Amino acid sequence: MKHTRITAITAALFLLLTLPLWARGGQEKEQEAETSAPAVQEETREEKSLSRDELAARVNGRGISREEFDDVVETNIYRFEMHNDQSFPQDRRGELERQVLDGLITRTVLETEAETQGIVVTDEQLSEALEQFRSQFPDRESYRAALEQQGFSEDLFEAEVLRQIAIETLINTRAFEGLTVDEATAREFYDAHPDYFERPEQVAARHILLSAEEGADKEQLRSRLGEIRQQLLDGADFGEMAREYSDCPSSAEGGELGAFGRGQMVPSFEEAAFSLDAGELSDIVETQFGFHLVQVTERIPGRVIAFTDVLPEIEEFLLEDLQNEAARNYVTSLREAAQIEEFVQID
Repeated sequence: MKHTRITAITAALFLLLTLPLWARGGQEKEQEAETSAPAVQEETREEKSLSRDELAARVNGRGISREEFDDVVETNIYRFEMHNDQSFPQDRRGELERQVLDGLITRTVLETEAETQGIVVTDEQLSEALEQFRSQFPDRESYRAALEQQGFSEDLFEAEVLRQIAIETLINTRAFEGLTVDEATAREFYDAHPDYFERPEQVAARHILLSAEEGADKEQLRSRLGEIRQQLLDGADFGEMAREYSDCPSSAEGGELGAFGRGQMVPSFEEAAFSLDAGELSDIVETQFGFHLVQVTERIPGRVIAFTDVLPEIEEFLLEDLQNEAARNYVTSLREAAQIEEFVQID
């Protein structure tokens, strides 16, 4: 299927679920996350005592500190400038601030709802999530260094992961309950999008390349490759000749390139390959890489994949769409029911 897929959580809560990993938590304390208990911790005394001027917003009685809000904004600006090698456009600062504040508000709405619903994150869930993250690094020191770059200690990062799991659990158990895709719906999608399931014609081919580096005598290369071609026509084994003479890394595999469709090779090479019958040897083909002999080993006709072969994939795809919509609607309903006060002025 030709489509771009994103997970339901990512679609509905993209900014929300990345914000905690960027924020250093202005009023959060570095404390070890408690598991097998309500997953989202009670607000701290310091947070309760924040003055109105120190708050960016208040959600269901829980404050979002101005310090955290400012920190997330500045971290986003820093990352933009690092990734794009240019200054952040100040005329977009208001847009960024609105996105950050909305994300922090939505996160807090979901945190308080998770507490209300008694969401519990087990030790096993937390350990599995942390191990998945740690496995991306060669050793513990690299892992810690990556956390430090984001402004985290290990304990604080564990607390953030705990929060993420609680929010995802809330969405999974409250928004996604009862969502299914039946075969009739999948069939309707299949019939309505035949181009998603087309597999165009391919050829499997192998080649011998004589590289034409700058200053090389092209006529000499042509002549040499012509001699190789004649040996192949006289019965020489293509794989052995490729191993001996080809300058392409594929020589180790006897020149085998595997199967490919149109648009995957340079035009002159593609034209030659798709003009050949299986077993046929091309004339000398010139590309920017040099001179080639191409032999097609198999022609693979284009086809449409049968419905039964793609049914599980279609069901998964459509279910993700349903989950995306359900998550968005659920978050919207929680925000509409929440008591939200904003204290920052955004231009």
